[in-house]
Amino acid sequence: MTSFRDLGLKEDICRALDELGYEEPSPIQAKAIPELLAGYDMIGQAQTGTGKTAAFGLPLLQYLDPADDETQAVVLTPTRELCIQVTQALRSYAEHLDVNVVAVFGGTSVRDQAARVRSKAHVVVATVGRMMDLISRGALVLTGTRYVVLDEADEMLDLGFIEDVERILRMCPSGRQTMLFSATMPPPIARLAESYMYDPVTISITPKKLTVDAIEQAYVEVDAKRKTDRLIEVLRAEEPEQAIVFCRTKIGTARLDRALRDRGLQSKALHGDMSQGQRDGVMISFKEHKSPLLVATDVAARGLDIDHVTHVINYDLPNNSEIYVHRIGRTGRVGRTGRAITFVTPKERGEIEQIERDVKTSIGEWEPPEERLDHAPRPKRRHERRRAREEAPTAADAADEPAEGTADRAAEGAPGPGGEPGNGHVKLFINRGSRSGIEEGDIRWALSEGAVIPGEAIHDVRVLERFTFVDLDGDQAEKALDRLDGTKLKGKQIRLEYANG
Repeated sequence: MTSFRDLGLKEDICRALDELGYEEPSPIQAKAIPELLAGYDMIGQAQTGTGKTAAFGLPLLQYLDPADDETQAVVLTPTRELCIQVTQALRSYAEHLDVNVVAVFGGTSVRDQAARVRSKAHVVVATVGRMMDLISRGALVLTGTRYVVLDEADEMLDLGFIEDVERILRMCPSGRQTMLFSATMPPPIARLAESYMYDPVTISITPKKLTVDAIEQAYVEVDAKRKTDRLIEVLRAEEPEQAIVFCRTKIGTARLDRALRDRGLQSKALHGDMSQGQRDGVMISFKEHKSPLLVATDVAARGLDIDHVTHVINYDLPNNSEIYVHRIGRTGRVGRTGRAITFVTPKERGEIEQIERDVKTSIGEWEPPEERLDHAPRPKRRHERRRAREEAPTAADAADEPAEGTADRAAEGAPGPGGEPGNGHVKLFINRGSRSGIEEGDIRWALSEGAVIPGEAIHDVRVLERFTFVDLDGDQAEKALDRLDGTKLKGKQIRLEYANG
């Protein structure tokens, strides 16, 4: 399926999507929309940024009856920020439909919201506490509700809302269609699904496929007493356009925010002890690029969907690998690349290694931008490498657009373009050299032990200050690339590529 029309959505909805610039459904949309249009209950295990709002919102809007003034659908969210975000999305999708989407949440007049709900609210998007308030006042009646969505269900559990969620589900008709979306699936959420959903379809989009591949990850090892000073050094070196700095506690968040501002950095804090008005002000400032740094707890930042976050910094290690993936997914959005930097104390090294194993990624030691080899080739898949060899640039191409890194390599006395040594040999480029503590013996060890390449197939290793060139048998090159590209040597991530030419 290549378009939203192929999924069975009606023309008024597709027209709104066209105007919004939506071209192809995301993986979760392509899987979820046909099942929901067919009427099935659904469990979607996916995180923010996957397109899940459209996944549940478009089928919901498809079957609303504009002539029926009752509340036909409710969407429960854990936070005010997510409530507003979902409401805005649903209203944009319903641009050409005669339906009314109302948001209800704490921090504003309950009387005004009650009046809007009473006045033809086809869809009510609500935080749990405010919905319970409106139900107790008689302003919101759920007897006509045919669609119920629980968005970020695991966060509702963390915030202690799960009992109220169950009360709300019991007030809805038994013949409703229920959709549950959650980044993780802890046992209480699984039990809720088993108790209140009928034979649900389960769709799971794994975090590592969603976020990690597009994000450059690094760690900074530092003693606990020096963390703040080191963070400031990293921020000044990276100069992020916008960054979210995650802390584990509300007190730690407020303390770090004060420390950063005292040192002259523009930052804002976001945590649960702030008033709703304060939180709104922080969010507006960050979304409008008035504040480059947001220091936040996991709960406060849940549901944030800001496209231009260039960096995520884990000032405190997350409690588990799933939270790590969810955090760093705040950057690298909408096809952009991003950087995730995690601070670890010497005692926490084992935890970062566990994250590497769980997420199946390699996290190298952080280096300042001036020391990173920006011209180093990005890792390529096997078919891309073959295509690169088959479609070698012509002399005219090279004249029009010189290969990246040529000047830097020439400055170090490295061979220029033309990396085929002949005699059946192939020349590989490695993005590390003596400056990274790499020696010829390290390279030969990595090739023989890591890539299982016979010693006689390795003909020459030339270690320069910032690069290394390896001359080896052509039939061993692909093995070296597949096994070593993206791994770590002496604690630093290495990239391998065919030498330019």
